[in-house]
Amino acid sequence: MTESNKAPSIAAIEQTIKRLRNVLSVRVAGNGQGAVEEIHVLIDNKRNPKQVGRDIESALMSELGLRVDHRKISIAQVREGEGRGTDTRLQLVNISFSVDRRAAQARVTLAHSEDSFAGLASAPSYDYEQLRMVAEATLHAVTEYLHTAIESDDARPSLVMQQVQVGNMGDGDDLVTVAVKLVHGRGDETLVGSALVRRDMWKAAACATLDAINRRLPWFVE
Repeated sequence: MTESNKAPSIAAIEQTIKRLRNVLSVRVAGNGQGAVEEIHVLIDNKRNPKQVGRDIESALMSELGLRVDHRKISIAQVREGEGRGTDTRLQLVNISFSVDRRAAQARVTLAHSEDSFAGLASAPSYDYEQLRMVAEATLHAVTEYLHTAIESDDARPSLVMQQVQVGNMGDGDDLVTVAVKLVHGRGDETLVGSALVRRDMWKAAACATLDAINRRLPWFVE
């Protein structure tokens, strides 16, 4: 079977590749008809990229019946001693929230290696949503990090807050879900992250935001 209108979904392709040995993260880009245009894969340093590329082609053909031209597969490899978690992921350090007669303000501080990055979000004191402001402040902190990690304005993606929701999981557990639009040179996509509320709604909102975007940072930050 070749790529066609009956090709499997992008999500199914990504899940198939993610199960392969040495794969750290995957992003598949399709056209308006659902055909695969690009496959971007991040792998560890334990195997040759060409071997992983052959594994990807074989897995897609055997599991999904999808034949993909090897030229559409782009593989990046982390360097010796580095891993996706330690190299690109941002860690939550602190959250603060203040309200006075005029405005409410959320401040979130993130850390990468030994550096810290702060983001602020504000709204009128008579009309504000705490969780959304915390999520927006988290995005602003990520943007500060991207400004230091990526020199070119053209190569730097932008992040736009879409939605923050709280749902009950049963047994008294709440889940915060955050949707973020990521805009970059190849188009835009919606990223979704979630986090359980463990006594702290603010922390859950910030962690859900990071859950949505941390998985994409390796594609923009070397």
